[in-house]
Amino acid sequence: MFQKKEYESNYDIVIGEKSIIKGDLDSEGSIRVDGKIIGNITTLGNVIVSENAYVNGNITCSNAEIFGVCEGDVKVKGKLNLHQKSTLIGEVLAKSFNTKEGASFKGNCTVDPEEDMQITVDSSIHDPNTKTLSKNLVDFTKSTPRNNKSKKEDTPEETKNAQ
Repeated sequence: MFQKKEYESNYDIVIGEKSIIKGDLDSEGSIRVDGKIIGNITTLGNVIVSENAYVNGNITCSNAEIFGVCEGDVKVKGKLNLHQKSTLIGEVLAKSFNTKEGASFKGNCTVDPEEDMQITVDSSIHDPNTKTLSKNLVDFTKSTPRNNKSKKEDTPEETKNAQ
């Protein structure tokens, strides 16, 4: 996916290339997108959008590396890099903005090295009283095993009669 140079090795969230997320992501760690996200990304860490990835939503993060396609505003506290064959359609606010030859950018850009942007994530991340996120989540509780009806077990009477 990436060239020889890997940009980050620790991700709090990795969206696989066969995955589609519909909804907003809030995290304190870094996020790597290999699949599709339809929603906003807000993180205190970094965001990497890989070559075959697609994001339709705003991105707010510390630094961003875009190799794929992003449609939405991107606000980074530090550096935004658009790599070859990447596409960004939206507004940009960054301290540093770099594009490689072959990258596509359509929108307005504000680069201000003096900008001190604050990033806030959903406070429920730290709320110990948050027990469940949604009642619509998949329940992965262990089910009781079914009786195997193909295997006949002798009843106590059958055992007695056989003796």
